[in-house]
Amino acid sequence: MKKFLSVFLSAVLIIGTFTAFSDSFTETALAADYAATLKSKGFPESYIKALTELHKKYPNWIFEPLKTGIKWSSAVKGERSSHSKQLIEKSSYYDESMYCSCSSCYKNGKYVIQEGSNWVSASEKAVAYYMDPRNWLDEKNIFQFESTSYDGTQTTAGVEAILDGTWMHNSLISYKTTSGASKQYDTKTKYSDAIMTAANDSGMSAYYLASKIRQENGGTTASATAVKGTVSPFQGMYNYYNIGAYTGAMDGLAWAAGFLKTNSTATLYSEYDKATATAKGAKTTLSSGQYLTWMGNYGSYYRVRLYYEGNGYTEGKNGYILKSNCRTTYIGNTSTGWGRPWTNPYKSIYYGAKYIAQNYKDQNSGYLQKFNVNPNSDYLYSHEYMANVSAAVSESQTTYAAYKKANILSVTKKFVIPVFNNMPNDTVPDISVNKISGLKATGCDSVSVTIEWDKVSGADGYNVQVYRGGKWTDYSTVTANSLRITGLGSLCIYKFRVRAFINNAGIKSYGSYSSEITKATRGKITGFKGTGANNSVTLTWDKNKKATGYRIYKYSPSKGYVLYKEIKSGSTTSITISNLKGNTNYKFKMYGFRDYGGSRYTTFSTSEITVKTKNNAVTLNSAKSNATKKITVKWSKLPVSCSGYQVMWSTTSNFSKNFLTVNVSNKSASKTLTTAQSNKYYYVKVRAYKTSGSKKTYYSWSKTIKVKVK
Repeated sequence: MKKFLSVFLSAVLIIGTFTAFSDSFTETALAADYAATLKSKGFPESYIKALTELHKKYPNWIFEPLKTGIKWSSAVKGERSSHSKQLIEKSSYYDESMYCSCSSCYKNGKYVIQEGSNWVSASEKAVAYYMDPRNWLDEKNIFQFESTSYDGTQTTAGVEAILDGTWMHNSLISYKTTSGASKQYDTKTKYSDAIMTAANDSGMSAYYLASKIRQENGGTTASATAVKGTVSPFQGMYNYYNIGAYTGAMDGLAWAAGFLKTNSTATLYSEYDKATATAKGAKTTLSSGQYLTWMGNYGSYYRVRLYYEGNGYTEGKNGYILKSNCRTTYIGNTSTGWGRPWTNPYKSIYYGAKYIAQNYKDQNSGYLQKFNVNPNSDYLYSHEYMANVSAAVSESQTTYAAYKKANILSVTKKFVIPVFNNMPNDTVPDISVNKISGLKATGCDSVSVTIEWDKVSGADGYNVQVYRGGKWTDYSTVTANSLRITGLGSLCIYKFRVRAFINNAGIKSYGSYSSEITKATRGKITGFKGTGANNSVTLTWDKNKKATGYRIYKYSPSKGYVLYKEIKSGSTTSITISNLKGNTNYKFKMYGFRDYGGSRYTTFSTSEITVKTKNNAVTLNSAKSNATKKITVKWSKLPVSCSGYQVMWSTTSNFSKNFLTVNVSNKSASKTLTTAQSNKYYYVKVRAYKTSGSKKTYYSWSKTIKVKVK
């Protein structure tokens, strides 16, 4: 029996070993077969290993070579034919070798700023690094080569998954009109529906369009310049793909508005008469070439908003102008109009997709839209969507994250990967860097916010960015895992994010950005003071432009400071507190607040102020002269207990000289006075008093009445 068992176990071991060997052999054979397939398609040996690994993990992915027939060195030189075409952000996280130092790009000891405040020309090394497809053949960066062509397997659910985490996810299209009114596109069309329709009609990939929109303008709210619809002077204009945003989103809005302008000297009218279908009212003469933003059609007139270009875009008057006086070359659904002006999100999404499809038909991947090396294109090395040398990589990582979250990474996808002649053997190896976690704000004051995050093992440093002015900007590169960010505005709301990097051979490799956090600076309320009156106190303060409202606190001897009132208007700068005791000290404090995104951010509390109320003043009703050298004075009795009233009259308005006084019983409310002179002006006032022993306590004076004595 033991012998039989031993033989049996040996047989099982042999079979198991053979099965494992067989599986390994089969896997190796399949990999070899696929490698041969890639070679037969025209992929060089240096592409094979990475693509084989991707195929092993994602067998439905299809890889096709784009045989450019271009020598590698010629391609890099062609992309740098104008150094201003390839830009890189000037930041401490890049090695100096990544910036072009030729005589045109480096002058007087400084790199020439080509765009914005910190974008310079990329060096040959930087361009070659980002152009070399072999540096990006991993699952995060491969999507820059994904075909942008429409695929019938793409679904609305897939688009919704890409939009998840943005305000567009599973949402009906809503927006602001050119007049600022809130509007819904219709009762059934969602953003995903618009993207699917745009994809089907344009021939563009629905997933590419969704990823492009998310990359350019995605967020938890529609707060980006190109999609919020409230940015002056382009209120009611939208550009979801940021087409034409050459130096920023405002350029893109000008593009989306269609560059409407006067074609000759014209008249702008302030009103429109529907009955006569003519414009009227105040007239403004416009010179030829005046830019206009379309606001509406009114018969043979446009309603428009003037704007001026210069150091940015400045808004002018609104009014009505004859259509015949306007250049409409880039307006309407024409070969140059593309459905402009894009006055709602649907038009922007739909016609923007058609524009991209038509103008980038030979650049059917994110890579080719950045580096146009398609030999079939009429615009070799030009007609590129963006100048940022790392844009295709950045968008690829956004697409990867969206696909992963949507759980659609494994579905069929086609990647068209450029292949060049005479490519170098060596590439910069990819280094994987972990994403930052645990980012939080640990403190703030009027001008700064302190943040910290979890350390990343092996990281050489961290890149910190702040979102302000409608865009993410680098703030600092640090080695510690905390930072106090200074130079911020008072009671202003900011977003922060951080990514780790590893320095490799002079080139820094970055992990993904952390989840962003939102925090506001505290700020202060200035000019807080109070003035006492009869049984009341008036508090005033300086307006805080960022405040949504204010909270006023009144001191109670038994409870301490208690909220008296919350003011829900940032423009309010005063409040009167009534029904207080006269001749009494009261203490107050206050702070401002700003409501944003469901959270409330507050200023620091003001210092305590003490304000004393006044005693009650008598209401002086009249002072008249009905007889020679006589003045009859009448007043209303004080509503509180008093011993009597004191009447004063004088020939001087400030009662500094030539004055007399007389005391009157508290039972009276009138008195006839005798003056020393006739036919002369006298001034009269009254106050109450209360007697306690030999001491008199006086209440406040009434108003003064001027009367001419007979």
